[in-house]
Amino acid sequence: MAIKYSGVNLGQIEALLNLIGGEAAIPRILSGELVVVKREPPVLDTIIRVDRSIRPVYPAFVKKVMHPELEVTGPAQYSLTQVGLWLYPDQRNGVVGNIIYMSLKCDNALADHLGLVDLRAIQAKGFVVFRKLFGVKTIFGWRSVVRGHSVKGRLFVPCLYGTGERVLLHWVRLENRWDDNSPAGRFGK
Repeated sequence: MAIKYSGVNLGQIEALLNLIGGEAAIPRILSGELVVVKREPPVLDTIIRVDRSIRPVYPAFVKKVMHPELEVTGPAQYSLTQVGLWLYPDQRNGVVGNIIYMSLKCDNALADHLGLVDLRAIQAKGFVVFRKLFGVKTIFGWRSVVRGHSVKGRLFVPCLYGTGERVLLHWVRLENRWDDNSPAGRFGK
């Protein structure tokens, strides 16, 4: 007699049998003594909620927030599935961050991008959500560019990346080079 079970292949059945005791488990399964249940993957919570009336707290190295007017703009709630990943046209070949920033400013496009408050809310969703939606990419929040206290007054932009089992928030100097693994998070239109 052949038993057809949708969604399971022979390799998976063999692996399951090995896990529960090999062929000796077959009579226990057929008698109903041992029940095999296929679990559905958990539903990921991709809804982001932010209170834009509260200005984000920046790290101590920050001397000036370059676009404070953008901190209070943007959606209060959105789904991460609606966040697009944007690359500057030459970014696949590598481009200096200052060029990306100047282009976004000239195009008045900074308001369309994620900022520090969004990155922190995404970070709070955890590693599983981040990896599922963004893979191994580093996601940048260009709306929150800042100037540091250093003598040179360097510009920095916040980003998120996954490592180990954590999602980390980091600040990158704009004189660094960006490639296609470093997209900007942008609100869907």
